[in-house]
Amino acid sequence: MSKLRTTLKPRFFGSLLAVSICLAAVPEAFPAPSATPDEIASMVNAAAAYVPGQSRAPFRRLEQWVGQSVSDGATRKALEGGLLRLLAPSATFEARRFACQQLGIVGSQAALPALAPLLNSDETVGIACLALTTFPPGNADEILRAALVSAPSAARVQIINTLGDRRDYDSVKLLAQWAAAADRSVAEAAVAALGKIGDEKAWKALTTLRQSAPSPVDPVLTEAAIRCAAALAASGDDKLATAAYQSLLLPSQPPYVRRAAMQGLLQLDKDQGELRILQAVRGSDAAVKPVAIAAVPSLRSKRASERFAAELPRLQPQEQVWLIDSLARRADPPARAAIAQSLAAPDPEVRRAAIAALGRVGDASAVALLARVLAAPHDPEERRTIESALIGLSGGPAIDKAILSELKQSSSTTRASLIGVLARRQGPVANPVFFEQADSADPVVAQAAFRALAKTAGASDLPAVLRKLLGARDAAVLAEAEGAATQAIGKLGDAPSRSAAVLDALRKAQGDDSLIALLRLLPRCGDAQALVVLKAAQQDSSVRVREAAVRALAEWPDESAWDVLVGIYRQGSTEALRSVALRGLVRLANDANAHPDAKLVERYRQLLAASRGDADLKLILGTLGAAAHPDALQLAVPLLANAAVRPEAEAAVKKIAESVKAQHPQAAQEALQKIQAAP
Repeated sequence: MSKLRTTLKPRFFGSLLAVSICLAAVPEAFPAPSATPDEIASMVNAAAAYVPGQSRAPFRRLEQWVGQSVSDGATRKALEGGLLRLLAPSATFEARRFACQQLGIVGSQAALPALAPLLNSDETVGIACLALTTFPPGNADEILRAALVSAPSAARVQIINTLGDRRDYDSVKLLAQWAAAADRSVAEAAVAALGKIGDEKAWKALTTLRQSAPSPVDPVLTEAAIRCAAALAASGDDKLATAAYQSLLLPSQPPYVRRAAMQGLLQLDKDQGELRILQAVRGSDAAVKPVAIAAVPSLRSKRASERFAAELPRLQPQEQVWLIDSLARRADPPARAAIAQSLAAPDPEVRRAAIAALGRVGDASAVALLARVLAAPHDPEERRTIESALIGLSGGPAIDKAILSELKQSSSTTRASLIGVLARRQGPVANPVFFEQADSADPVVAQAAFRALAKTAGASDLPAVLRKLLGARDAAVLAEAEGAATQAIGKLGDAPSRSAAVLDALRKAQGDDSLIALLRLLPRCGDAQALVVLKAAQQDSSVRVREAAVRALAEWPDESAWDVLVGIYRQGSTEALRSVALRGLVRLANDANAHPDAKLVERYRQLLAASRGDADLKLILGTLGAAAHPDALQLAVPLLANAAVRPEAEAAVKKIAESVKAQHPQAAQEALQKIQAAP
């Protein structure tokens, strides 16, 4: 206690002095002079009249001098005298507050008589306490205690708070008296201060107050008791701290208090609370059991995991979930074994907790355990938890090999899940397995393999993916194979190489299904050879192949497909194919809108001339409006007369006119006038 008292002033003085030095280091309009008594007096006189809104230059100069006075006793004494003059009633409140701040740094015992009167006023008690907070124990505490007798109520609360913050042990008896005051704010402040002081006398006073309180769970008393117990523990008084915490652990206390007491007791126990935790785990106290279980990971006993693992089956499901998480944080062999056993728990929440925990701490041996659970009946959420656990297992190739081993002997659904896991892990053993499983006669497994290849197959794997695609017979499998091939094509930067691989597969295709799937890949290739093949395919004897070719042409990435699409649009065998071709043409025209020219306008003219109905016109007008070319107005304006497409035509005219009016104001104005003139 005495050591704390002797170090109080230097500690606060050091921090406040550092602030003052920083402030003094800020460049000012003044040079950095050495302070003389006359200069100090001049600045004090200027500061005394300060009100908000005026220049703070006098305050800043005084702050500089305070910072410089650390090694200059004479200047420091002169500054203290000047600051004391600022405490006079004739000085403004802002000046007196500034003086108290600085006296907290340079003030000596000589300042106490001047600070004491400030404690008796609601207006100035706060600034006085601010200064006194940094003074060493002794005289400053005496004037604080003395002021309690005559200070008004609000000031009394601040004085009590300051005594508590200063941990003035000699004020315990006085504070205990004020804790019974009729003024509730004063009484509560006194109780809180006793909690801050936190010595044996303060605890005894709080115990007496708790025994006589109308309610045994008074919030202020309870909070003070918790704080006092913590202070006792921090001071090394383990015996009294233990007794204090035990009194707070009684069933009459609120749950949050009992949990705090439990935490405090566990920190004081010589065995890190192992026995106390075990008792709590075996007990029925729902308030402290979570705290006890959460402390299991910190136990240093070698047998702790084994001991608490034995308790798992006896706990309620939610408690098992907590303990599984705590054992996972220990991550030793007994803990992992207990978690593994919980994979078979009847409660789904417990199983999921065990699965997730094993994913965090398991090794290669966990793969077989998780795969076994994966094969058992369970809900989709549990399956996702297992897959996430397998994905998260650390161990790299060893884990991948263990998964591969389980995959080869698993049933259909489980194998599909394990394939997905391997794809997410992206280990070096993955792709050969996926290619092998892509040939599975089980559609579920084959689909999973192709979905995995869509994630993992690289550019060099494209020919192999296409070979597997040719072997797919199930429609769903073929769709996944096409998706995998699409992703692999996207990773191959050379267009001729992409095209060569797909065209080679086309030559080997057997049946319309695989042929159609490959035709859909050709727009991804995007070169002249692929376009030639699609043009030829639209003449195929198979209706399905012809339709697939037209749809692929409609997705062609550049204008090289324009002419063939225009032909289909004009003379398509069905309205459906015409519509597909038109949508492709509109998309290409829209791409060209970024650089509108006469060629683009002519293409829009082609589209409008070949239209067969209002639906075609509406689609074309929707894109034509973005063609910022004056000749585009000549195409849109005549359509104002068509009542069925008038709204679309009007919107197109307005949009084109707005985009060209800067360069072609007359054409834009005439077009807008025709909107007004149209019936």
